Order: sequence, then C-alpha cells, then structure tokens
Amino acid sequence: MLKNDAAQIYSQIFIYILTLILVSFILVYGYNAVRNFKDRAEQVACLKFRNELSNAVESISSDFGSVKRKDLQLCRGYSQACFVETMESPILPNDADPIIKDSILSNTGKNVFLLEKIAKESFYAGKISVEPDLLCIRAVNGKISIKLEGRGNHAFLSQWT
Repeated sequence: MLKNDAAQIYSQIFIYILTLILVSFILVYGYNAVRNFKDRAEQVACLKFRNELSNAVESISSDFGSVKRKDLQLCRGYSQACFVETMESPILPNDADPIIKDSILSNTGKNVFLLEKIAKESFYAGKISVEPDLLCIRAVNGKISIKLEGRGNHAFLSQWT
C-alpha cells in the first residue's frame, strides 16, 4: 500500500512539472508573438507616414498654385518632423541636429527627418522647398499638419496654422 502511494505522489509531481513547463512555454511564446506584432505595427505606421507624405508631394508638385492641407500621423516615439530644402543648397542653423547636418553635408539626398531627441529616421520625399531651409514641426498628439503648395516642379511645405 505504501508503494502505491509513493508512486502516485511521484506521478503527480511529474504531471505538475510537465504542466509548469508547458504553461511557461505558452506564456513566453505568447509574449514574443505580441511584441513582434507591436513592432510590425510600428513599422507599418512609419511606412504609412513615408508613403502618404511622398504621394502628397508628388501629386501637388506639378499643380502650380494649388494648396492642400495634409494631416500626418507620425510614427510612435517621434516628437517632430524636420524638412530640408532640396531645390537649392540649404543653409542650416547652428543649432540644427548634428545628424541632419551630417546628412546634408554628405549629400545623401534625404530631406525628411523624424526626431525623437535626435534624428532617428530619414528619407527622401520628393522635391520640396521650405522656408527657412530647415523647417521642424512638432507633433501634437502624434500628428503634424502641413500645408503643401504646388510650385510647378516642386512642392513648398510649411506648417498649417
């Protein structure tokens, strides 16, 4: 009788350990799946911002004199978007972000920079001009509002007020 009880206790311990391992595996897998899903959603948001801006610049550039307002959702974690003059050599202020300065001096061709505290993401959005040569727009609730004006061969960007 005593052997039966001991065998039963060992089998229950084995079941508990196996259950604990299985539950741990499911929790770790679920956490990683949710984290990957969140990361992909942020990547999609950044691509959406890039595509919407590029398409807006392209569509209005040739339409001389037309004006359009565009509200754009910034990627998560970014506090502002900076636009750099591409129609002529830009003159950047002394307090400009060093990464933006380096990018312009290196002729990378990038003219839009997304900033956290420093520039983290950059891309080319088409032929744009801004006044002054570096225009930074702070996000309000994660969004920026820009004014696009068609100039025939490029778009003039400014903050919508």
